Amino acid sequence: MDSQNQDFRSLTLRQMAYALAAADKGNVTAAARELGVSQPSISAAIAGLEAHYGLPLFIRLPGQGVEPTGFGYDVLREMREILERVDAAAALARPSKGERGVVTLACYDALAPYLLPKMLRRVADTLPGLTIRFVEGSLDGVADMVARETAELGVTYDLGANTDITAKTIYELQPRILCAADHPFALRSSVPLAELGGEELILLDQPMSAQYVLGLLRAAGATPNVAARVKGFELQRAFVANGLGIAVTHTQPAAELAYDGRPLKAIRVADELPPQKVLLIRRQRKSVRPIVARAEDEILAALQRD
Repeated sequence: MDSQNQDFRSLTLRQMAYALAAADKGNVTAAARELGVSQPSISAAIAGLEAHYGLPLFIRLPGQGVEPTGFGYDVLREMREILERVDAAAALARPSKGERGVVTLACYDALAPYLLPKMLRRVADTLPGLTIRFVEGSLDGVADMVARETAELGVTYDLGANTDITAKTIYELQPRILCAADHPFALRSSVPLAELGGEELILLDQPMSAQYVLGLLRAAGATPNVAARVKGFELQRAFVANGLGIAVTHTQPAAELAYDGRPLKAIRVADELPPQKVLLIRRQRKSVRPIVARAEDEILAALQRD
């Protein structure tokens, strides 16, 4: 046996699957829990892969988990393709017919609770041979995962994707002003953005989202006071409901209660603004795997509004 074959066979499919789970979850413990194995098993798989390549695949972030290195992104992309081909080969022995495959989807975390469950239910009914592996991320994170092809598809807002990204519109939204139920704005049907000048503003601590909201307000001549930047949309809503400030958002839950039960209102913006698009994106390629193209059609059908 030549050394090249020995080198290749030092890699195992289990190592690849464990490393991909750690990358998708961003955490070794969470990956072990999902796969039903021990945390040392995941760590040992990653260590074995890094010994094989002689380079780190992950950055260890104390108290936060793991994140692929630049080299790691390249390796994991190839490993994902290998595992998907193995899945496709294994499916040939199954008696059931139909399209089969695995597609990785990244979804903006503020949109995920409203879109992912409905979409996954629809796909399970209409295309049972398709497995969607999903990961949540920030606006920046979703675009980055699709650009690096660690995710084949992404669901996100249209905030300026790269030129090598193909995008399809799922639906369009107009922004809303969130305020507490006892805020003066709550008695009005609409409010111009110019009137937000001087208001305490609660921003999401995500560069693309914050820049977009602040840009809208500056264009309207409003200069609010940024009272807080928070990581998640539900915490933003809770701050607003408790009178700590207002927010501008396109994400519109059906419920008018924050997590702590306090009410808040979503008020229409009076200004005429171009709509914000919710997009299904992927990396632009000359050829696309048939199962990815099929997944695009099913996801659009599941999420597009009447």
